Amino acid sequence: MESENIDIALVQEPHSFKGTLPGFPSSYRIFYCQNFETAKAAIIVRNINISTFLDLNYLDYNLVTVRMTIDKLSYFFVSYYFEPFKNIDSDLQKINQVFSNTPTNRLVWAMDANSESETWYSLSSDSRGTKLTEFISSHNLFVINRLSAAAFSAHKKRSAIALRRTQTVNNKKVMRADEFSEFSTSGVRR
Repeated sequence: MESENIDIALVQEPHSFKGTLPGFPSSYRIFYCQNFETAKAAIIVRNINISTFLDLNYLDYNLVTVRMTIDKLSYFFVSYYFEPFKNIDSDLQKINQVFSNTPTNRLVWAMDANSESETWYSLSSDSRGTKLTEFISSHNLFVINRLSAAAFSAHKKRSAIALRRTQTVNNKKVMRADEFSEFSTSGVRR
């Protein structure tokens, strides 16, 4: 983050050890649920001039929500990890509850979707990807991924779900999660 001058990173499947996220300078603010041995979602803030508020109502091993004030504007950041073998409907209900109870006019949502959709440049779509795409559309969100080399590759699968330099706020880089996450999808409220 330091070398790229990145202020905020939304991370899925971060390296964790005994309920902690090691390896970050003590000046970084690291938000994740500490009640579990393994964290599947985190938000890391490097810039000390960004005001942060962790919403404990929406904090779980796979969900982190932080409200941030950047240059006097309030943004709502969500980092989410979808378990690959869990029914996606329960995850979408959890996210819908967050969106229903929180103002999201300046929303930045990064996720590891563990699904495929041509919307985020997978070679095909699966049922999980279709449901997630419908959810994104129903909330007037749009995917801001860019077509690029695959962020995840295995002998049977290839996916280009990757969050790149996604948003600039007053000429500041807000996040770049491709270096911290296997693969991510992101939504930003229109």
